[in-house]
Amino acid sequence: MQIVCGTDFSKTAGLATETAAAFATRLREPLVLVHAVDEAARGQLPVQVRESLSSFSQQCLADEVQRLHASGVEVREVIREGVPEVVLAEFSGDAKTRLVVLSSLGRGAPAGWILGSVAERVAQTSPVPTLIVRASEPFVAWTRGRRNLRIFVGADFSVPSDAALRWVGWLRQLGPCDVVVTYLEQDLAAQPGESDLSPLAREMVAKTEAVQVRCFRQRVRALLGPRRVHVRIEQGWGRSDAHLLQLATEERADLVVVGTHQHVGPGRFGHPSTSRGVLHYAPMSVACVPATERTAPADSLPKLKIER
Repeated sequence: MQIVCGTDFSKTAGLATETAAAFATRLREPLVLVHAVDEAARGQLPVQVRESLSSFSQQCLADEVQRLHASGVEVREVIREGVPEVVLAEFSGDAKTRLVVLSSLGRGAPAGWILGSVAERVAQTSPVPTLIVRASEPFVAWTRGRRNLRIFVGADFSVPSDAALRWVGWLRQLGPCDVVVTYLEQDLAAQPGESDLSPLAREMVAKTEAVQVRCFRQRVRALLGPRRVHVRIEQGWGRSDAHLLQLATEERADLVVVGTHQHVGPGRFGHPSTSRGVLHYAPMSVACVPATERTAPADSLPKLKIER
């Protein structure tokens, strides 16, 4: 298995590289460091400038690889021509790829929201989990056994949510995690036209909601177990992504994990995506887990020892 990290040598990309290296070291697996060169975008530049940029990219990648090698990480360097998200999609589709790690500033301009950043577009197509890093320190310290990783999961009864919870279970095999799983419950009695419900109908609605909560807790327990997992049931309001991010901030989460249906193209406009909104606006790191994620089973992990 391998960890794939995309880089453009920016300061924010360095956060992703540090995090990817921490995962690779913890798992004792190679890190594939990928730099995509969009030659079509450079087509109008003079030949000398294009050659200079190419040499600069090669030197930057070589320097980064040397730095990582010095820290003991096995690194494979790749420079490939093409649009970044297309190049990264090729690597995410590799059967050996376990995780794709990228960086993103988030909170972009409206045009960025419509078109999506490279990180957002990769997360919407990758068959493996995509980790978007906005701070590397929590992951580095966690993989070295120096602290717990604070994880916030927005979940419901969907298949993508189950995939997200299973992936969190995999993370817990790598190191101690404090997990908060939140279910945004819709108040059925407060729906339009429900204000004139009879007392008997309201009682039935209350019982239905209680059953939903009980079933959700059982679902989380079955996937994650009872230890170091806190389940929050909240009355939903407004946009689910905004509500989840407010709760994640309250919990001081290092990482928000969401499942995704991966609606792409024009069809996505008919399917408001909570995961896309969370990814775009979250101030903390986000992991998007596809419903068909390929997390390796527990018995495929190397024998791991937490450093103290």
